[in-house]
Amino acid sequence: MARIETTAASASTRAWVEDRPAVRWRFVLTAYLRIISVCHLLWALWEWAALIGIVPPIGGTTTRAILPRQGAAFFFAGVDPIAAVGLWLGSTWGTATWLVATFARIIIHTAYAGIFDWDLPWTLLQIGTIAVYLLLFFLSERADREEGLRRRRRPE
Repeated sequence: MARIETTAASASTRAWVEDRPAVRWRFVLTAYLRIISVCHLLWALWEWAALIGIVPPIGGTTTRAILPRQGAAFFFAGVDPIAAVGLWLGSTWGTATWLVATFARIIIHTAYAGIFDWDLPWTLLQIGTIAVYLLLFFLSERADREEGLRRRRRPE
């Protein structure tokens, strides 16, 4: 019967994990998406509380163009929890839903600034979250690709 070398196996496993930047970048990307998920879930809870009248709406209370604001509030109150759950699970549909909701927020606060009161800090925050996501995504994919090339070149 063959003997299993536990110390050699654990040392080689440790070296294998430390030599994999793809694992680190994937972990950072997952942690970032989970932070975004929690933020969107809290944001959705606030929007639902505003819709039923417990708290004031995030954008303030103005009587001008109330119907488009209510429509947007209902849309985001429905989409944000779905995006939050999908982001927490790390699924592609969660990321896609989050991107759709984020781009919708950017569009309504820039293209329809007269109705939704353009807010520069919130718009920049939304653009920044997308930029950080894209940066982390491309870094993790590049590390995965480099690791795959390294594995193919290494003689077994």
